[in-house]
Amino acid sequence: MTVMDNDTIKSILARRSYKAFDSRPFSEDILETIIEAGKYAPTGRNRQAWHFTVVKSEDGKKMYKEALTDFMINGGGPKVAPPPVPPNIIVKPEPEFRGAPVLILVSGPASDDLVRIDCALAMGNMFIAAASFGVMSGWTHTTVRDLFPDPAVKKKFKIPDGNDVYAAAFFGYPLGEPKDRGPRKEGTVTVV
Repeated sequence: MTVMDNDTIKSILARRSYKAFDSRPFSEDILETIIEAGKYAPTGRNRQAWHFTVVKSEDGKKMYKEALTDFMINGGGPKVAPPPVPPNIIVKPEPEFRGAPVLILVSGPASDDLVRIDCALAMGNMFIAAASFGVMSGWTHTTVRDLFPDPAVKKKFKIPDGNDVYAAAFFGYPLGEPKDRGPRKEGTVTVV
């Protein structure tokens, strides 16, 4: 057995950022385990200041799409056409939802500048946990905090008062067979 045969390493290497998902739901046990993995991420001074919002309803997904669309049009989102999608990636017609059955938002106190790192680490743990079950993830590459400037929108998503959303990702089974993402770039490691 080599170190690459380790189950955790296999999950890390299997994880991909997906643009298209099969819409079939995955079990509540898997979802709860994914969230539990998020709760065990590193957190500064063990504050555990994050809050996880799980969006499964069509109304919730619609609200998220509206917030994302409003941000892209009015809130400073990218005004240029997105880069071309590599040929090994499948994209659903609605890239904001990608067909995923679950969207998870991770928020934390807006007054704490370091909590955004904790939220990103929690999401990273959830990505790896999901991959271990064959559930893939798609990171929302937007300034997620800026999607929710209106307290009324935060309230609709039941984001705790005083929190900002720092991470958002879709989770679901991949649409089609997972594609090889190719080798990692060389020259990105220096040993001193």
